[in-house]
Amino acid sequence: MMRLILLGVAVPLVLLVSGGCLTEPPVETPDPEKMTPRVAAPATAKNGETVNLTATLADDVAPDSVTYRWFQTYGRSVEILNADTADASFVAPSLPAEQTLRFRVDVTASDGSIYSDTAAVTVAFDPSHGLDKSVEEDESGDDDPHPRVRLVTSMGTITVELDRENAPLSVNNFLRYADDGFYDDTIFHRVIPDFVIQGGGYDSNLEQKDTRPPIKNEADNGLKNDRGTIAMARTNVYDSATSQFYINMVDNDSLNYTTSGTGYTVFGRVVNGLDVVDEIAEVETEARSGMSDVPVDDVILRRVERVSSGNDNDNDNDGGAISDRS
Repeated sequence: MMRLILLGVAVPLVLLVSGGCLTEPPVETPDPEKMTPRVAAPATAKNGETVNLTATLADDVAPDSVTYRWFQTYGRSVEILNADTADASFVAPSLPAEQTLRFRVDVTASDGSIYSDTAAVTVAFDPSHGLDKSVEEDESGDDDPHPRVRLVTSMGTITVELDRENAPLSVNNFLRYADDGFYDDTIFHRVIPDFVIQGGGYDSNLEQKDTRPPIKNEADNGLKNDRGTIAMARTNVYDSATSQFYINMVDNDSLNYTTSGTGYTVFGRVVNGLDVVDEIAEVETEARSGMSDVPVDDVILRRVERVSSGNDNDNDNDGGAISDRS
C-alpha cells in the first residue's frame, strides 16, 4: 500500500485499479437508428426563394448531446445560413439552366461518431439570368411616358419620341447609355436602303465598345417594326440587346414579335428628321473589317441628348415628321 506524507503524517492512498490501470466511466454507445438524421427539404425552388433544410433526430436524443454541420456537395455554390444548426437555409441562385443542388448534414454524437443524411433541391432556370435588371427604373428619376431625345448626327438631327409605356426597360436602357455619353462619336455602322440604319455600338475605327449587361426582350409589347420606328438590335440570343439600335426604313414585318418567341423590341419612333434618316440610308457603303454595309464615309452619331419638355423643335431640320403615336 502506498502512503502519502502530509505534514509529517503518513496517510494511506488507495487507488482503484483494474489490471494495474486507472478506470474511467463506461461510455454509452449511441443508437444509430436514433442518431441518424432525417433531412427535410423542398424538391424544387426558384431564383430568390429561401430554401429551408431541416435535420430531425429521434425525440429522446438530447439536443445538447450532438452537433450539426451542413455542407454543399454539388452544384452552383450557395451560402448556407445557420450551417451549424439543425435548421439551415440558403437562397436559390439565378441559373442559366435547371440544376440540382445537393447537400449533406453531419451529426456528431458525444462519442465522436458521425451520422449523416443528404438532400437534393432542383433550382429552376431563371429566364432573367444575366440580364440587367437595374433598367427597371430610370436612374434620373424621369417618369415621362413619352420622353424625347435628339440624335445629333454628322448629317443632321433626328428627334425620337420614346415609348416608356410599352417598352420601359428598353427606354430606360437607351436613356442611360445616352446620359452616360456612351453614344458620343459612335457611328452608324450598318446602312441598308429599304431595310434599316443601325448604330450605337462601334467607334470610327470599327472597334466595338464595352456595354452593360443585356436586357430583357420586350418585343411582345404590341409595337411594330414600321417605317420610322426605332428598335433594339441584338444577337441571335433572344434576350441579348445592349446598346445598339436601328431605325426602320420600311415596314419590316419580319422583325416583329411572333408567338414562336422571335422579334425585335420597338421602343419609339422618329417624330422629326425622317428625311435625315432617308439621307443616311442612301450613303455609299462597303465591306470593311469583316462587316458589310459600312458607310464609306463615316456617318457619326455625335451625341444623344434628352429634349426638355416644351423644347422639342429642331432648328437643323424640320422635315419628315411622324408625330402620331398610333
